[in-house]
Amino acid sequence: MRPLFLYSPMLKRYENDYMNSSKGWKPISVTGTSCAFNCKHCGKRVLEGMKDGSTINSFEKEFMDAIMRGDEGVILSGGSTARGDVPIWKYSDITKKYAQKMTIIAHTGVVKSPEIAKKFSEAGVRIALLDMVGDDETIRDILGQPFTVDDYLNSFKYLKQAGMRVTPHVIVGLSKKGLEGDLHALDLLTEVKPDAVIIVGLMPLVGTKMEGSRQPSPEEMISVMREAREQFQVPVMLGCARPRGSPYLKVEKFAVDYGIDGIAFPEEETIVYAQGRRPVHLSSACCGNVVQDILRV
Repeated sequence: MRPLFLYSPMLKRYENDYMNSSKGWKPISVTGTSCAFNCKHCGKRVLEGMKDGSTINSFEKEFMDAIMRGDEGVILSGGSTARGDVPIWKYSDITKKYAQKMTIIAHTGVVKSPEIAKKFSEAGVRIALLDMVGDDETIRDILGQPFTVDDYLNSFKYLKQAGMRVTPHVIVGLSKKGLEGDLHALDLLTEVKPDAVIIVGLMPLVGTKMEGSRQPSPEEMISVMREAREQFQVPVMLGCARPRGSPYLKVEKFAVDYGIDGIAFPEEETIVYAQGRRPVHLSSACCGNVVQDILRV
């Protein structure tokens, strides 16, 4: 029976009788709230909830605090450069010092060359996160980026070639082509050979250009999870960024019943539902760490 991994990193306030995020892995932004792009679905709002690591002193302080707390890892992120990548490597002298003491998971952004991928690897990044977008129209019109689908695919290939594990995120509801576009993003990932696939859902954030957009329905979330489970033998996860509320409880229960490998920030009812159906493992890590956790079980 497949184990079920439940995660609660420090990405938001979360607490129930079984888990809480107070001791979760920290998200640290190497750019503060700055980003070269102003994606319509994010508008830099996501960066506001991260620890500020935009200076060398603040960056190292967050690492030292994580070590003192006994954290086993950190989540490095930030805004993109105009070239597309998140410049985590600019602090590589610091990350190298801590890479043997903790797992470094990083949002890399679009990686345009093997040389940039190597910078991430040399900085000690073990697991790389990046959204997978299945059509150029969405990249251009929603993300506001001068990139292509091939640029996204090549990013994963370069990162893998540099020795990192890659965990693509597919955002259900983001594609201008609707569910068809989301499913196409999954199809494209088969040529990347990802180490895990993480399914998340569009969350129309207040203050962004998409705050009035329709979020994906529970049925759409389930459709993409089902397709991912059928296409990939590697871990398939229900990630942290997704719509919430009672109608979406069926999404989490589907994940339990259909062999999805993990859920970030599960509802307490889901935890109770999973017990007795599958072996349950609770973690304060980023859900991308499943690529390591699954090897330990």
